[in-house]
Amino acid sequence: MTEVRTCPACADTVSEGDLYCEGCGRTLPVEARSGAGKGGPPGQPDRVPTTPQASMTGTFRRVVSSEGETVTGERPGLVPAEGAPTAPQVSLQGAVDDVSAAPASGPAVSATPATPASSGPDEVPGSDWDDADSQTTQPVRRDPGPAEPSPPRSEVPDWPPPAVGSEPVSVDDPDLCVWCPGRVVDGYCEKCGFLQPTGRDHVEVRTRRAFGVSDRGLRHRRNEDAMAVRVVEDDAPHAAGTVVAVVCDGVSSSPRSDEASRVTAETGATVLAERVRQGADPREATATAMTRAAEAVAAIADSPSSAPACTFVSAVVDPATGAVTVGWVGDSRAYWISGGPASSASALLTRDDSWSEAMVQMGALSREEAMRSANAHALIAWMGADSGEIDAHISTVTPTGPGAVLLCSDGLWNYYPEARDLTEAVPGASSAPWEASRTYVSLALRAGGKDNITVVVVPVPTDQGGPRAGQV
Repeated sequence: MTEVRTCPACADTVSEGDLYCEGCGRTLPVEARSGAGKGGPPGQPDRVPTTPQASMTGTFRRVVSSEGETVTGERPGLVPAEGAPTAPQVSLQGAVDDVSAAPASGPAVSATPATPASSGPDEVPGSDWDDADSQTTQPVRRDPGPAEPSPPRSEVPDWPPPAVGSEPVSVDDPDLCVWCPGRVVDGYCEKCGFLQPTGRDHVEVRTRRAFGVSDRGLRHRRNEDAMAVRVVEDDAPHAAGTVVAVVCDGVSSSPRSDEASRVTAETGATVLAERVRQGADPREATATAMTRAAEAVAAIADSPSSAPACTFVSAVVDPATGAVTVGWVGDSRAYWISGGPASSASALLTRDDSWSEAMVQMGALSREEAMRSANAHALIAWMGADSGEIDAHISTVTPTGPGAVLLCSDGLWNYYPEARDLTEAVPGASSAPWEASRTYVSLALRAGGKDNITVVVVPVPTDQGGPRAGQV
């Protein structure tokens, strides 16, 4: 009989080997998380080998019926000019050795999302976020309203705080837990063990050429995802109008994972945009940005055994040619979303650094079998002071026709793993990118919202015909 494990704090179901409860964020006692390591032992894999699914290779064909005549033609494929996207391109060895030193150089990290240069299209009727300010680029809080003054920090107040009149009351002292009369250390309450909420519960970013939404979901106490978007000025001498975007997903089993994702995303996007603006090749710029981001997240660690960690995925989109350069470590993903039958077919542009993907590539499990495992999301590479030697992946593709680049955390792709699923779920993502990013988040929430959800959509309006991989 299968043993059902639950969190002793909130009674949420947990999987074998889980260190933290996804529902409340509390550290699980040993009896509730039997199993070794993150995700537990691999167990015995299925002995039936299966062929890995190809996400970026091959040529697509389409059939068009015109006045009763069937016409068969080639649909452009999406093949990177530099070879397989999983081939290690950049070694980050040595980038995280010194956890006590700050990055050698690079701009300061800011927690504020990119400021929009212009407003976007009108809202989509019926959106879950219709009540949010359509121009917002700052966090939209779900926390209670303004609080009454707290008692001195040396005293723990009565709980709950006494109400005054009909106004709701909450504790606004960052050293006091919002869930119980306990004190907060490193983002956790010493008494109840809960993570504390932040102003990043729901964030929307709107720029001239990219749009993003990040939400904490329905099961987490705070948002451990982060995103950052930069757009090179139209009058810049190099890479005018180029869009740079980064999405990071904090590793929940590491301390201060929300800080790790924020620092990594902001550092990566800032360095990447600056390098592209200076005329660097997008692949070289991506390599530099990933190294700096790895240094930045390693620098905030207290020690290798207490190291904040996160995943990383970035995209550089050249609106003039439609070339897309992606870089990644971990299991946050980049997709190409086709804009129509004349465009390159929708495709996954990255390959996860995860146990499940490794099992599929070895032929030990089918993709469906691997994703059903309790170890499915166990990472084999991440950014953090405890990551050891890692190889970052970089790939460049040049799709044909209009479409959109979508960056997301697993809070979305858990529900829509295939590129076709994402395309069919939100038709016209390239023509209405802001509405698309909000709709993707709404769909993930309706599907369960088990994890934090972050989506960035970058439209690629290029409509020239024919493959352009040789121009990269």
